[in-house]
Amino acid sequence: MPIEQRKEVQLWRQGTRLRIFLQEITGKERILTDWPRSNPGYYQLRLEYQGEVEEQIVTVWPLKISREAFAHMLEDLDTRLPTSVAIALQRTGALAGLKLPKLGETTLAQEMVRLCRAVEGTNKRPGLTEILRSLAHDPHKILKTHEIWVRQEQVRRPSPSGLVRAFCRGHNLDASGRPIRVPDVRVEHTVDVYENQLVNLFFELVNQRLRRIQYAFDADRKGKPLNEVRSLIEQLKKARQQAAFLDQVSQLKQQPNQITMVLLKRPPYHAALEGYLEFIRSPTVRLEESNLDAPLEKLYHLYQVWGTLWVIETLLEVAGKKGYQVENQCLVGRDKSGIYVRVLPNNQPAVTLIHPQHKTRVQLIPERTYGKDGELHSASVRLRPDVAVEIQQADGSQQVYLFDPKYKLDSEREENIDKEGKPKPADIQKMHTYHDAIQNSEGRQVVCYAAILYPGSFHSYSRKEIEALPAYPGAEAELQKHLRRVLDKALTP
Repeated sequence: MPIEQRKEVQLWRQGTRLRIFLQEITGKERILTDWPRSNPGYYQLRLEYQGEVEEQIVTVWPLKISREAFAHMLEDLDTRLPTSVAIALQRTGALAGLKLPKLGETTLAQEMVRLCRAVEGTNKRPGLTEILRSLAHDPHKILKTHEIWVRQEQVRRPSPSGLVRAFCRGHNLDASGRPIRVPDVRVEHTVDVYENQLVNLFFELVNQRLRRIQYAFDADRKGKPLNEVRSLIEQLKKARQQAAFLDQVSQLKQQPNQITMVLLKRPPYHAALEGYLEFIRSPTVRLEESNLDAPLEKLYHLYQVWGTLWVIETLLEVAGKKGYQVENQCLVGRDKSGIYVRVLPNNQPAVTLIHPQHKTRVQLIPERTYGKDGELHSASVRLRPDVAVEIQQADGSQQVYLFDPKYKLDSEREENIDKEGKPKPADIQKMHTYHDAIQNSEGRQVVCYAAILYPGSFHSYSRKEIEALPAYPGAEAELQKHLRRVLDKALTP
């Protein structure tokens, strides 16, 4: 493009127009634009010139952790940590009767085998792509009746009960006593049936898993079958486009435990049933976390969940060795998609442990709120640490241990950040606030320990009651060493 025509160029970033300017670089004039400081994520660029349009996606990777560490964190969240937490719960007396995989059975490589079987099928069963193509032109339909209110001269198939309602309806009779409007029964075909809802559920489960694995492989491509994942996604996408009838199909509202004649007699539906059952029965525990569908854009929140799960996993490990048992938990459950782990910030204990001998009770509460009221409260402002471990001894005394995973996107403005970085002073000051402000009903301080978890080096403050713990994805051994040290002391009566 001639430089003189640069004013005809329009460049858009995420829908915002960028300024185009001319600048000399190494003795040659260049057409440039300024890229504004951006958080990690995927950014769409749109270039318009003389009626032609070109679009491109630009990826901004995190600075505070490497791409390999980011990929490791996603794999932790996607496979390792949910399975580890579920197994730890089972070892401490919860989830009786639930068959869980071994830790070595939940690698991404094994997940790829499961997804290939779901998409491409086996020698005995077609996969999702063939199922969707087969059903595209002949999906199962049923006749469905519904009522609409029409003027009495337009009614075609009134029902006796509808006529009764028409006469009883207020302000619906004309001067001669006849109803003005009458419910008319209409009959039409619908594909929004149980069998198609099952096919749709199977597709959504497989499609979501493929895209989440793609994010992890894209961040660290070394030795990863990224092209195979993309091929499976493309196959599934084309087959789903052909099966446009699924656009009219709603979500299943309960677990698909019903076997119908259509599922048994029609081969594509029977294959979908078999594929779905194999997929959810495979040895895997998933994390129910919508932010995994946009991991770069939601990096801060995912890092918080990652750190929270490591605290939970280590607490359960230490508690199990000391003889504690699970009294109650709302972390792990089972639904139509399989076994899940869910960390709910609802101010309720995610897990409650009790020791059968000395009756010490331990509660882990994600995003616990300490307001001005309650047995444990804040003497100053409303406080909400990411993870609170509250311990109540048999004599009624209470101790609180707090953990805050911190990945501040603003801190990525700093240059040359690595695992030896230091914590932000504001984050450490927040730990001091937690330590001093949270009290019991008698006005006594109850916080014995408060720490941030961050991708930097270890630092200790105030006689080791305030600490900054290193939490770098891929190097969790050091984090676990510190967590075990703290929690071992906390759970010792």
